Amino acid sequence: MKLSDIIKVICLALAMLFSASCEKEDGKTADQTRQVTITLDVDKLSLESASIRVRHDGAADLLWTYLMTDDLTTDADELMDAKLARELELTGEIVVYTGRNKSVNLTDLAPKAYYRFICKTVDPVTGGLYGDVAEIQFRTRRDPSVFEINENWSVERGERSINYLDKMEYDNFICTSSDDETYVLVPIKENDFEFYYESDLRTFFEDYHSSFNLPEGDSQWKNIVKSGDQTLSEQRLRSGDWLVFMIGIDVDGELTGLYQQLDMVIEPETPTKEYERWLGAWEIADREGKKLFDIIILPSENNMWYYMGGWESDNIFAFDTYDQTLMPELFFDKESGKLGFISQYVNTMVSETDAVDFYFSGTFTAYGTTYVLGNELLNYMMAESVFTETSTYSQARIESRNFTTNGMELPIQSICYIYYNGGNPGSISLTTPTLPLTMTRK
Repeated sequence: MKLSDIIKVICLALAMLFSASCEKEDGKTADQTRQVTITLDVDKLSLESASIRVRHDGAADLLWTYLMTDDLTTDADELMDAKLARELELTGEIVVYTGRNKSVNLTDLAPKAYYRFICKTVDPVTGGLYGDVAEIQFRTRRDPSVFEINENWSVERGERSINYLDKMEYDNFICTSSDDETYVLVPIKENDFEFYYESDLRTFFEDYHSSFNLPEGDSQWKNIVKSGDQTLSEQRLRSGDWLVFMIGIDVDGELTGLYQQLDMVIEPETPTKEYERWLGAWEIADREGKKLFDIIILPSENNMWYYMGGWESDNIFAFDTYDQTLMPELFFDKESGKLGFISQYVNTMVSETDAVDFYFSGTFTAYGTTYVLGNELLNYMMAESVFTETSTYSQARIESRNFTTNGMELPIQSICYIYYNGGNPGSISLTTPTLPLTMTRK
């Protein structure tokens, strides 16, 4: 019998269909004397189609039929009985199939819709169904060009808090959800959304999705996405206009096309006295008191960040480190009042022949060799400055922080500019500023 044979059934078969389940054991056919197990798997899903793999452990000529429906709740046996009754009433025929390992192609489906595939064996004599029903649910893929607001989601900004483990401030966002759809939270500056993504949701969502560098189906997605009501934190956001998105990503890592959006403005904080104490011009000297260079500290984000100009202004390349394009940022610890020196990317200087990447970095020594943090380790607290004179706050000392590698804690020896010009890192100074250093207000 061919894979798509059709059994023609006389009208009396309709009555036999419903009576088949009432037959005694000794009236069963040879195919019904043993239990047949049908296994279903999803081979492939697309926007408007699906392929379902049907396997069974019965005879090669075993007959089976299937039903595809968007009814996800009705009893599977009831749905199959109704299908066969409808076929007999309309055509007097039952469509059946053979094959122990067959892929069934389903077309003309709706995008991002749930369906149910049901399969059961057919008696070749009576046309009746027998054995255990097999079923599987699946959902077609979403239209990648369509994104829509999920009205079951909402997001609002909560109060800021300090994490006492890393001493960083965090903005908290209260996400609510009344469905089972999973999501991630992503804030972005409105200017960045316009400049980098031309305000296109699809481009931004897909770029953010790819930043995880995980294939769809990876088990790690289950630990990334959230569901239900959640309070999620982001390291303190800077003042300005922001867009905060809940982006739908399912547990398999696929964009669902759902999102929710919060438009908000973060006002600059009023600078505290402790923050303002570090502003101004300072002389940097080594541990013997020898002057190295002058710096200037300017406000960047009140009570959190400063710009610093002038570091290594005496460099051999005559780079203007007072130029704002080469200014790194210093961190203000709101809790302790200390000034933090953070490893970071600064800028890429482009000429007609070269592109030079600048980092504000540090060095450490291990096994008799000096290494740089360079572009390998960013946002690391390399050193801290604390006031040593607290009446006028005119004197401070920059002390190194330890760096841990291979189980060893090693002090950061110097903080300096590092550049890359397509190769190994280089220093802009003949001698990098070695810690500890002193700061004297000018």
